[in-house]
Amino acid sequence: MMMTEEDTRGKELADFDFSRTISPANEAAVLQSVVEAVNYQLDLYPNSEEDDANIIKDKGLFRLLTYNQRMAVRHRRNEKRLLKRTLAALEKQIRNKGLDVDGLKRAEGSTLGDVLKGETRKQKTALEDRLEKMGLPVDLK
Repeated sequence: MMMTEEDTRGKELADFDFSRTISPANEAAVLQSVVEAVNYQLDLYPNSEEDDANIIKDKGLFRLLTYNQRMAVRHRRNEKRLLKRTLAALEKQIRNKGLDVDGLKRAEGSTLGDVLKGETRKQKTALEDRLEKMGLPVDLK
């Protein structure tokens, strides 16, 4: 969650339903910050996944390494693979939810949350929100 003053409009954080998406802009900001963190982690490695794969493929060189060094190279390559797959999954989620555009809507004080493209749950109404906060049954069927 990355709440801004534009999202809260002076309301307490406890008033928001965090089981729902706060706003499309908030969701995009959160996912983008995770993308940046994963890219930062990838940039910390001194060489690429391809470099590690080439070391592993070069059997003569690979045999010269100790057992622990060989396992470290494999582990490092697998970490990079996982980070790249995480990036791909995050970017797919951003596209599928329609969060890859400018000018996304902010919460602007609404504590109900939003339902994004591709989500199956329905938008909660203000009445349902008030009933739930009073501890009354929401579904009167």
